[in-house]
Amino acid sequence: MARSAVRWLFFCVLASGWLGSLDATPVLRVVTAALGPISITPGTNGVTQVVEAYNAGDGTLSLSLSSSAAWITPTVGAARACASTSAAATCIPLTFALNTASLAASPAGYTGIITVSAPGAVDAPQTITVTVNGVGPSSVNVYSPPGGWVEIPYSPVGENFTPTVATADGANWLSLEVVGPSGGTFCDSPGFPHNNCTTTYLIYIRPQPSNTAGNSYTGSIVISNSSYPPDDGTIPVTMHVTTLPIAQPSPTAISQQLAASASVGYASVTLENSGEGTIAISGATASGRGITATGSGNTAHVAFDPTGLSPGTYAGSVSIVSNAANSPTTIPVSFQVVPAGPPTIFYRGVVDDATFGDNGVGGVAPGDIVALFGQQLSFASPTVGPAPPLAMELGGASVFVNGEQAPLYYTSYGQINFQMPMDTLTGKALVQVQTNGQVGNTVSVNVAARAPELLPLYGTGGYGAIVDASQGDGYDVLPIPSTIAVPGFISQPARPGDVLTIYAIGLGPTNPAVATGQPAPDGIEAPLARLTVTPTVSFATYAPEVGVNATPSYAGLSPHFAGLYQINVAIPADCPTGTVYVSLTFPDSFSNVVEIQVQ
Repeated sequence: MARSAVRWLFFCVLASGWLGSLDATPVLRVVTAALGPISITPGTNGVTQVVEAYNAGDGTLSLSLSSSAAWITPTVGAARACASTSAAATCIPLTFALNTASLAASPAGYTGIITVSAPGAVDAPQTITVTVNGVGPSSVNVYSPPGGWVEIPYSPVGENFTPTVATADGANWLSLEVVGPSGGTFCDSPGFPHNNCTTTYLIYIRPQPSNTAGNSYTGSIVISNSSYPPDDGTIPVTMHVTTLPIAQPSPTAISQQLAASASVGYASVTLENSGEGTIAISGATASGRGITATGSGNTAHVAFDPTGLSPGTYAGSVSIVSNAANSPTTIPVSFQVVPAGPPTIFYRGVVDDATFGDNGVGGVAPGDIVALFGQQLSFASPTVGPAPPLAMELGGASVFVNGEQAPLYYTSYGQINFQMPMDTLTGKALVQVQTNGQVGNTVSVNVAARAPELLPLYGTGGYGAIVDASQGDGYDVLPIPSTIAVPGFISQPARPGDVLTIYAIGLGPTNPAVATGQPAPDGIEAPLARLTVTPTVSFATYAPEVGVNATPSYAGLSPHFAGLYQINVAIPADCPTGTVYVSLTFPDSFSNVVEIQVQ
């Protein structure tokens, strides 16, 4: 692959109000972001739930609550001593009354979202998800490959009952097994009401050698003598044994929210295969206003168009036809259209643009490439900015860090990629979006002197965005296993002695320093921007301390890019072979781990 093509690839990857200090500013903290699943007796109201909130800053925290579900009534209590956290002395109890008596029994259960708002506070609003268990299932109908298994959650209300399991063919392919307790987040915590802690079970279905492919088998689970009599009854079970693919949709439901004046939004459903063979989608259709779908390969793409729709929630579904034994697959869809308003950044929605903060390192660094997630961030179609010098505004949106405008790589309704200003001080930084003249909420992010992250090549299960300059025309990205088809890349393992270019972000200061949003020098017209602290590169079998280390020949900003680093290093002669895990180690930090193949 040519150098220009590689550089354009990585540019596209990176592109997918005044702020004061924290002095006298309240900072919202909520002890938990989720409650449940909570077991509810059908036909009755659930036990009232309590979550504590507190002020992690200064000033006065003024809270208000709203619920997405009519069966949850949230109220804000009077401040009192904290009962569930030692992070603060005084907490504000948020009480959720569960008015579930009128809800129909549903094996899927019910979920509502409470929005906790605090005008003028940092890290507000935040959300709390409340989930109540469904009852059932009332019947089971599953597909399994020969020698496979399927497990179905079962959540009875009663604590004591007698189960009787039987199969029509007499084979031992059906069982009911105990998993453990479940209940509210503070189940039986001191100072909180009893949250209906219950025991959960799994219905296991495992075809036996006598259960041959192409046939269906029936059985039953009879529940009797339950401490809650409505649990008593028969659960019919049907098992289909097949050598065809078996579709398992991910996700199993889609919920999309867009402002009335937003551009078209998108979601996707992937059909994972729990059976044999290869799954392939032959078509996808959608029902519901503003919802359309198309499908190919193993993915259905769903489009949401709010044009002409009044604010409200529109129910629909996506039907996916495939070669699976259980085709078609139907996915419920909820499309919520809301009035246009100011941009909102999600709590903890400002993260690094390599792993999105999910590798345990956390935080970002000055000059880092950062992803920001939220709603109503831009009403224009997704926009990729120009090559450096970077744009300060895209799609009508601007980002401010501690009051300083930050350069942008990419904007869309739900995501903005920007560069953290080089002069951002370490500690807490405050981030805010301004869109079409409307100023949004303020969210904090931790800034460290260095927050090293290696770029993964998405869709490859953890493989790194690493160039092998010793193979082909000198710019083959590797290693892509032959089982993964990525157009334009060659699947060829590296060898000891090969020189790799490892792409990364957040590696810290360079000499010379490069101004925010500006392209890094190429070493011809100006000296290369080398790191002031050079990391060690680890090539390991399963942990950085179990492998071999190497010193890079170059470690610094990648020429012509803004915020992108590269590490040039030769693979050591004694490097392990097969799947090798690559990472960086600095005196004060270490990176995430990515994979390559070495032969």
